[in-house]
Amino acid sequence: MAEGHMLRKQHSDDCVKLFVGQVPKHMTEPQLIAMFKEFALVDEVNIIKDKTTRASRGCCFVICPSREEADKAVDAFHNKRTLPGASSPLQVKYADGELERLEHKLFIGMLPKNVSESEVSTLFSQYGTLKDLQILRGSQQTSKGCAFVKYETKEQAVSAIEGLNGKHKMEGSTVPLVVKWADTEKERQARKAQKAQSLASTLANVDPSQHPSLFGALPMGYMSPYNGYGYQATGTYGLMQYRLPPMQNQPPFANLSPSQANALRAASPRNYAVPPAGYMGSAYPTVPRLQYPLAFSGGIRPFSGPSSPVPPEVANNHAPNSSTVGGSAPDHVEGC
Repeated sequence: MAEGHMLRKQHSDDCVKLFVGQVPKHMTEPQLIAMFKEFALVDEVNIIKDKTTRASRGCCFVICPSREEADKAVDAFHNKRTLPGASSPLQVKYADGELERLEHKLFIGMLPKNVSESEVSTLFSQYGTLKDLQILRGSQQTSKGCAFVKYETKEQAVSAIEGLNGKHKMEGSTVPLVVKWADTEKERQARKAQKAQSLASTLANVDPSQHPSLFGALPMGYMSPYNGYGYQATGTYGLMQYRLPPMQNQPPFANLSPSQANALRAASPRNYAVPPAGYMGSAYPTVPRLQYPLAFSGGIRPFSGPSSPVPPEVANNHAPNSSTVGGSAPDHVEGC
């Protein structure tokens, strides 16, 4: 870090710092200087080294005397030349924060939502020549209360910061303006990561039952189907109440005559009465007579799978005579 500060002190504000990646680790600083000087003026090259081993990390910083020379180096090498020993082309770009520094870009916060570009321009033009002004707006073109401005020189930007930051209140605002250097890309990424971490920490301490919209609806509990029917014991979906369609509240065999319904019940291999859903340990209130008949070829048959959760005494008390064999085994049910 100290080396970086010393490096900046040795050069004027007009100098530009470039970052170069995909540099073969065997290359030296004199070799790199000679290579870059074929296309642009270069003041200095500093290979980035490992703090412990002092070996090259495969990247370096290049200092150019002006932005024009820096642009020449970027145009000549970025993604255009692969050096011997490297797996990818050279990556040459402005070092972090250099563009913001060269553009003299300022961030303005605490602007009134109804402020116009002309009002902001009139205020900030008092401190120098504005090269660009942008008020940040949302999807409905409403102001977000902040903006970016670019000055022609660094001195003008510094003057605006010193004259307005925390000192000037625009008409319609109760708080003073925030005027500071715009964040670099690295700072913006760090801010995003911090917000994401803060959100994750907040959600970890939130009760899902109090904020269903954050976590989505809870799945309905599954209960084993039996007696030829699938049963849904709830009238709710997750945390949101909903009204069941009329067809779902009809009793079984609603379109059949009583005699036809009785015939079907007698033909069913398991026709004992169904206990209420509350018996099955449902976490939701019972919806009476909510049944879903499932048709199979040859009549209604029980589902294959785990044994029915209905206790034997319930099945025995409701077993019909038609499902016994010869009347000698009343507790024997067909299909069991």
